[in-house]
Amino acid sequence: MTLAEYFSFLPYGKYAFYIWFSYLTTFVVIAVLFIRTKSIHKNIIKQLRLKYSRN
Repeated sequence: MTLAEYFSFLPYGKYAFYIWFSYLTTFVVIAVLFIRTKSIHKNIIKQLRLKYSRN
């Protein structure tokens, strides 16, 4: 298999921009949601530790 055959799926004709832009948009949205959820989870755990800590 040559390199040209391996990347033959990339062009998608005249719709390449829309297809790759939608893939990029989807990836960015999922990444932002993952990072935001992780940060919110970390903050909630920190708040719960403060709330239920033994003094």
